[in-house]
Amino acid sequence: MEHFSPESHKSHNDEWFGIDIDLTKALLNEADCNFNILETPWARALLMLARGEIDLMINVSKTPEREPLYYFIGPIRNEEIVFATYKTVEHNLTKVDDILKLDKPVAIQRNAYYGEAIQRLIDNEKYTELFVHVPNNDIKLKLLERGRISGFLEAKRHVIHGINNDEKFSNVWFPPLIFHKNPVYFALSKQSVDEQLINKIFNSFQRLLDQGKINEIISKHQ
Repeated sequence: MEHFSPESHKSHNDEWFGIDIDLTKALLNEADCNFNILETPWARALLMLARGEIDLMINVSKTPEREPLYYFIGPIRNEEIVFATYKTVEHNLTKVDDILKLDKPVAIQRNAYYGEAIQRLIDNEKYTELFVHVPNNDIKLKLLERGRISGFLEAKRHVIHGINNDEKFSNVWFPPLIFHKNPVYFALSKQSVDEQLINKIFNSFQRLLDQGKINEIISKHQ
């Protein structure tokens, strides 16, 4: 986990709160699994998950590149990606390729998935300088404040929460264009989780879904 409001945040007493914590607790308690929460940046955690150094992450997009490495349980909910920038800057973005016209780079989180259209641009050597890869969201905001980037790609719900609750998002907004929308999942390591355990956890998720408990937790945090 990492501090990523509103999904997960840690109090001064080192207690974790948020929808991600509630969903993870519900799943693992239903499966009768003991667990510890490791605080680490998302990009690093994804690599640790692939190596079997941690067992589970939440809010992971399913891609062909990731499926050999992780078991996916879900989907949990849909995620929408938007372009966050300052209100005072006018960017005419009506389609994804319009970011090619920006005069400064776009910050993206290292190892994150923003959909096929953005991934094609990331993989194209021609557009190497278009993107700045960063380890966390605080750095995105610092780069924006310093005028180093045009803006950054981020989950819509996180940007809205930041605008409403975090002074670091002062004067930040986002155009209506949705860059990508897809379901996100629990991801479990194929290196550390055996077939018997993954089946147990999968069945636990299905029970929670059938009982309406997943939707109940999501509704509680909306």
